[in-house]
Amino acid sequence: MGKILNTLAGKLTLARDLSPEGREINYKGRIRQAMGVVSQNMTKLVLLNIFLVIACVPMIVLFGYYMQVQENAILAEMNFSSGIGIGYGIVDNTPEATAAIYDFRLKLFGASLIPCLLLVGLFASGVYYCCRNMLWGAQVKIWKHFFRGIKMHWYKFLLSFAWLGILATGFTCSLIMILKNTAIYGAANAGWWVLTIFIGIVALLSAMYMLIGQGMYVCYRFKMKDYIKNTSILVMVMVVPTLFVTAVFAGFIALSFVSLIGMFMLIYMALLGVSVYVVLNIAYSQYVCDNMIGYLYQEDVKAKQKEQERLARERNQAKKKQAQQQISKNRKSSKKKKKN
Repeated sequence: MGKILNTLAGKLTLARDLSPEGREINYKGRIRQAMGVVSQNMTKLVLLNIFLVIACVPMIVLFGYYMQVQENAILAEMNFSSGIGIGYGIVDNTPEATAAIYDFRLKLFGASLIPCLLLVGLFASGVYYCCRNMLWGAQVKIWKHFFRGIKMHWYKFLLSFAWLGILATGFTCSLIMILKNTAIYGAANAGWWVLTIFIGIVALLSAMYMLIGQGMYVCYRFKMKDYIKNTSILVMVMVVPTLFVTAVFAGFIALSFVSLIGMFMLIYMALLGVSVYVVLNIAYSQYVCDNMIGYLYQEDVKAKQKEQERLARERNQAKKKQAQQQISKNRKSSKKKKKN
């Protein structure tokens, strides 16, 4: 197992991160550092959180308001009674209404999730850049650095959130088909279950990728293929802690669906929670990158310095040898001249 990990680590693309000179990379207390950043930059993080909430407004309107209105309109046109009295028959439209509602949800989620998440990804690029600077102790001017972050990193986050949108769309639509078939026919086709489980597994792996990759996007300057390669390698090398941290974040979000706790969680997420997640996300990503890419980069620099010193010593020795040989030749020639 150790050989496999060493082989994977050897395939990493190495570079120094973009942090200020002299930043210590081998230190403990990353959570303490992140929470210190949160307490020292509370006002700025609230503002950044508002930016992300604004990016989520289309999803809130579509799935929190528009979907409910359209479903009520569908129900208003249907009858839900099989008959009243004798000779006064009314058609029961319950199966048709159920199918119509699920078909509407299928179209809505299928058409809107990807563009909504692309907008969130665009705003996230600016928020991640600002939070990175806070972790590095740099001065942050929210408006200036937010838009600078978008300018520098927008394409990386759009690619990531487009992939998340594809997964979210696939998982949601396959789940809707399961619910529709179960409600109408009593059971869903096994293929839908297999597809849903498969997408769920891919989504879990993608969440682990994002946990490291999104922090790397703003902390290093690589080509996109190197971001993907490095992040994939680091997820495999750090699979256990990354899976654990992903589960903790997922469990925290799951509390939003608990009735009483969910109300407080939604308020917290709307005010501060998303930006706090970004800070913790970057802190974990930086921890992984520091202990792998940063450490190996430093070792590579030391090895190159030693090699340069060795070559310099060999050149000096060669020059000394040449000088001694020249002196020896001069002595021999001078002796010949004296004899003549």
